[in-house]
Amino acid sequence: MSLTGEIKDLELGDLPNMIGIELRICQIIADKALSKASPIPVSPGLFTILSLIQKNPGQKQITLAETVKLDRSSLVPIIDQCEKSGWVQRLPYPGDRRAHAIHLTKKGVATLKQLEQSVLLLEQRITEGMGVTNKNLLLSLLKDLQTTLSD
Repeated sequence: MSLTGEIKDLELGDLPNMIGIELRICQIIADKALSKASPIPVSPGLFTILSLIQKNPGQKQITLAETVKLDRSSLVPIIDQCEKSGWVQRLPYPGDRRAHAIHLTKKGVATLKQLEQSVLLLEQRITEGMGVTNKNLLLSLLKDLQTTLSD
């Protein structure tokens, strides 16, 4: 469903033709789809952070934040939430007393394994709905958009 969806009584002007608006609506729908498909309420952003920590144990928070294009201050509450849930632990970062090395706990590894299954099923559903060619095209266009907006 795009901005034009089923709402017929509102004047939308140019909104349905704006990439940023349609992208944001898609993000909201994706968040809801993942929450519905997952046994644990989680956003795509949180899944991404947990996946990065698993694949790169012991990284600094700032490195994780930069990788997903977040401000360091935006990542702190996410890591706090993960720590409170027992999914991650902060350990001293070697050679930098001000920094923390972020690691998944055993509970975090188990949680991520459950989440990965949900995400893979959702990805499969997306691929079946769009087709492989369109999915690959969309990924390519999104990466081009990221590059364009980052310049």
